Amino acid sequence: MIMKMGIRVPQSLRLLRTTKNLSPRQAFLCLCFLLILWSTFIWSSRPTYAPPSALRLGRLQHYESQGLPEIRDLTPKSKVAFATFLAQNTKAKFANEKDNDDLYFVATRVLAYQLLHDPQTRSNRSIPFIVLVTSAVSQSKRRTLESDGATVIFAEDVTLPFWVKTGVTRWKDQFTKLRLFELIEYERIAFLDADTLLTRPIDGIFDDPAVKLTSGTLAESRRAEIKSDEAKLPRKYVFATRPDNALNGERSHPFPPVEGDIFSAGFWVAAPSFELFDYYYSVMNHWRRFDPHTMEQSLLNYAHRVKGAMPWGRLGNKWSATWPNHADLKAGVASLHEKFWAAGEEDMRQMWFDTKDKMERYWSSQ
Repeated sequence: MIMKMGIRVPQSLRLLRTTKNLSPRQAFLCLCFLLILWSTFIWSSRPTYAPPSALRLGRLQHYESQGLPEIRDLTPKSKVAFATFLAQNTKAKFANEKDNDDLYFVATRVLAYQLLHDPQTRSNRSIPFIVLVTSAVSQSKRRTLESDGATVIFAEDVTLPFWVKTGVTRWKDQFTKLRLFELIEYERIAFLDADTLLTRPIDGIFDDPAVKLTSGTLAESRRAEIKSDEAKLPRKYVFATRPDNALNGERSHPFPPVEGDIFSAGFWVAAPSFELFDYYYSVMNHWRRFDPHTMEQSLLNYAHRVKGAMPWGRLGNKWSATWPNHADLKAGVASLHEKFWAAGEEDMRQMWFDTKDKMERYWSSQ
């Protein structure tokens, strides 16, 4: 027998060398046998479960004596948080580049300033701001973010199966942001991509019915949508967001926008849940269950598809906009998602740079 990556491969594979002596029927049967072996190799080599993370282990130890918290409707005393994600600077050209050469790091600082310090946009409820970081984020960046008032949490990478990949280099770590679902001490987390400009406080997002109230999984009425080879669905869940304007006209979209069925993963509010994290990971274990091009966005759109058993909840249309335009700004949309340092409407780009300047002046005066 031949051993390869933990799988015992019969020596009959040597038939490959002698197929010229086989009849067409024998050659066909041999080929079918080899295809079955190859399929066995592919599926047995895929990961079957997410490795326990430091986030999970600490929280399990805390709750194991009293049981995991139940997902429930929000009350004034519920613990909530804002969050974003910071990974490796894939644009870095030199090993000795300065922290401020990383535009996503700068954008994270600008978002922290908006949520925690800017009088025009800061939280009125003392809601914490979490920055989930990977191991590639330097200690100096972490210390700066902590001094800015953010709660910096290190997250271990989420192990990906071989087929989940994309051609966009900076998206390679995006599944790690799902570690936010392990922060079960929070009853809701509002996630914002770092490239977000706020126009007003967004504390009220936690009062939106799609966030405040839990949803029951449609286990009976949509039983056909529940796959037996995926992890068990939670009994209750919360996952609320907005449609992606990339599919509804991009910057020429109207306001109110078209209520499409595909959402952007750059802005969402969810109830952290180990069950939900496990479900997401189980979906990744099945080849092409979703199109991996947009990485975790594709996974989330599959998991919370409109016709599925856990459809996503729709936030009010004034909470967030992708591909923001003047109509969104005039209507008072609270968060505008765009890389304003490089793209977007000129006046909104200027607003972002003005906010960045305000942030720098604020910290230089402290």
